[in-house]
Amino acid sequence: MKPNFSDFDSLTALHFQPMQGQAYADLGGELAIMDSKSGIYYGLDPVGARIWSLLMDWKTVGEIRDTLLEEYDVALSELQCDVAHLLQELSSKGLIEIAPPGAKRPDHVTEFH
Repeated sequence: MKPNFSDFDSLTALHFQPMQGQAYADLGGELAIMDSKSGIYYGLDPVGARIWSLLMDWKTVGEIRDTLLEEYDVALSELQCDVAHLLQELSSKGLIEIAPPGAKRPDHVTEFH
């Protein structure tokens, strides 16, 4: 199933998980993600790092939205647009995918300290 990132409501019940071969590290509030298949590093700002953290906590997209609305002073429409855009970017780079129905929290992602 390919997600429709332009329709946020269609994303709210989904879990996204990192693709196999991802490793990440917290860099003082920002995040570095390494795709071990390509050797490319990607960086996320503090808000992107928070979204990644919520994905790792096995939150649905709707739960991520609700959490961020509580934590940041932002309009709902702007937040939904930003979250969908980040998820689309991570997906297009092969860093995340939709978790299959019934999937459990991923354990194949390495966190570097």
